[in-house]
Amino acid sequence: MGKNLPILMTASVSTQGMKGARYTDLEREQMYIGALSYYLHDLLSSDPQQKIVFAENSGWDLNRLKTALSGYDIDRVEFIALPKEAFDISRGKGYNELLLINLAIEKSATIQERGAFFKVTGRYPIYNLSHFIRKTSEALERGVAFYCDVKDHCIFDMLHLGWCGHSADARLFAVKVSYYQKHIGCKYRELNDYDGHLLEGLLFQDVKQAYGKGINRFTGAVADGKIIARFSREPVFGGMEGSMIDAVSFSADQNSLKNKIKRLIGNGFRLFLPWIWI
Repeated sequence: MGKNLPILMTASVSTQGMKGARYTDLEREQMYIGALSYYLHDLLSSDPQQKIVFAENSGWDLNRLKTALSGYDIDRVEFIALPKEAFDISRGKGYNELLLINLAIEKSATIQERGAFFKVTGRYPIYNLSHFIRKTSEALERGVAFYCDVKDHCIFDMLHLGWCGHSADARLFAVKVSYYQKHIGCKYRELNDYDGHLLEGLLFQDVKQAYGKGINRFTGAVADGKIIARFSREPVFGGMEGSMIDAVSFSADQNSLKNKIKRLIGNGFRLFLPWIWI
């Protein structure tokens, strides 16, 4: 598999009126173009074998994106347009994102050839994505099937903050297709953002079920070697958050000073207190 683990960018350029959406369709289009241009310029240029699968599920005209990216080598991007009729906006993001991934796997020659993918959110870039691609590709070569990042602590509970300290990051994870289809993708019907059944919780529960086999809280590795549930560093997200959260620590600008401080604290825990998954 090597370094060239394909990047699966999930995209819904038009929100189609989905509850909680913050930006217009044209604003979102520019965000997707910005993320794609960043990866094409900074990530793919350093690895001639790297490819992107850009899967879109809102019926948006992808030729608009291709035209905007005409100055780049867009042959390195496999664009997949999925029928918007297959999706149900009344169930929110998680349900539709897993359904999108399921259909993308069926249609993507790149993912079928490689047998694995690194899923990223499509609307904003991850500035240190090359680090995660390298680390997860090495892990999958060793037999790991699912590489994700989990928070699992009781600090928020003890402080009575009402925040969730037990979830997985659904914005980026690496997974082998066989594992995804058996453990994750088949459960998309269980999800509904509006009744509390979130993708972050589904991914977290998959990891928790593996805890019984034994897990190393220092490395995040499950004893049977199939899962690594903890990244060694914080991802650096660009762009703007898609939803608002009523919390003092929240900042819509993902690379704001407040978020930089949060990343610094998070990296401090990962380096000096790695067994505390905050």
